[in-house]
Amino acid sequence: QMKLLPFNANRLVDGGFSISLAYSSILLSRGYFACTPIAPSLAVDLQLLELVKTLFVHITPNTTAWCETLEVFLAGRRYHLTTKDNLRRRFGNAYHWYSVLFMSADDHLSNLIGTHRPLPPSSTEGPTRPSDYLRSRCTICFGLDDWRKSRTLNLKPDVHTCIDACFTQQRSSDQCGGGPDPPNPVRSVFLSDDEVTSMEVHVRSCRGRPLDRGHKRKRPAATEEEGDDYEDGMRVPISVLDGCGDSFLAADEKHKKASTQFFADTGVMAMLCRHDRVLWLANMTSAGEKQHYALALIKKLFDNLPTDMTVGLLYDIG
Repeated sequence: QMKLLPFNANRLVDGGFSISLAYSSILLSRGYFACTPIAPSLAVDLQLLELVKTLFVHITPNTTAWCETLEVFLAGRRYHLTTKDNLRRRFGNAYHWYSVLFMSADDHLSNLIGTHRPLPPSSTEGPTRPSDYLRSRCTICFGLDDWRKSRTLNLKPDVHTCIDACFTQQRSSDQCGGGPDPPNPVRSVFLSDDEVTSMEVHVRSCRGRPLDRGHKRKRPAATEEEGDDYEDGMRVPISVLDGCGDSFLAADEKHKKASTQFFADTGVMAMLCRHDRVLWLANMTSAGEKQHYALALIKKLFDNLPTDMTVGLLYDIG
């Protein structure tokens, strides 16, 4: 018999029909979502799934902790599951595909609205507002239709973004965990590998002959006879700039911050708006913080903006 997990869950109840006769459409009509499309052994109340989805918006998603809490809750009411992790895997699968269904329905509704939206007047000047993707990421930054009217005479940027890298988010290169990923049609803020690789090739072509391995380009040191001097256009001595640059390991892209031997992805570089909303992420596969990751994020941003929109970019080693 198939088990049902109702919204007021104090036990798993019998579904009333055998696993072989349980179809997803029948369960949906009764307000339940199956853990598998064919012969499911568990179906979860849609209200309960919506509660968990809303909960995971405000805390870090963790179906393992939630299912363990539910198992303890059921055990306290003298209902014990047959095996360990019996609930976690089935509930996790139901929750995942419920989220996929929710996002697919949302995308379908957005496409319907887009097809009935009046087309803008023909123009060769390109888009007049940020892309729908950016408008969905942060309405405050990118949602104004009359953003040109809000410009001031002091030439402030129209939008502000920031970029930084984190080398604590890594993915193991263990071959046992490799192989193709299962179908996972969910939205992603990550740049594709092709976009990052294309920018890497472009940066290498612009640089021409690469520097020797381990060599760091520096300004010629000022001799005692010449004395210190100031950087062109700045009121800062060259010696101060050199000392500042040498003190920042992040400015040296050849400095190894993560092992490529043990990690396939060594870190993540993120672009956020001024309201801390993630715009895009880029997986880093090199040992250091190379330039092309930031440039790939910047290119992606400008591809989704009008050509006359100005951007203020914050980067700690820029």
